[in-house]
Amino acid sequence: MLRQTKVVSISLPENIYIKLEKIRKKEDKSRSELIKQLIQNYEKEELWQQVYRRGAQTKKQFNITSEDDILKIIND
Repeated sequence: MLRQTKVVSISLPENIYIKLEKIRKKEDKSRSELIKQLIQNYEKEELWQQVYRRGAQTKKQFNITSEDDILKIIND
């Protein structure tokens, strides 16, 4: 049967390792589960940052300064 996971070995500064262990124990998760969740959260945050940047570009492009400006654009 093929393995569905990969084994990864990492080195962390001691203070980061201690934080990882505190969070792991608090969340009652394995290191693997916690790191997987951290990566998924990072991906979600990156997506939101893209949305924010696109919104800022649109704001600048259409000179939007208020919600009323948005409604005017939508309703025109």
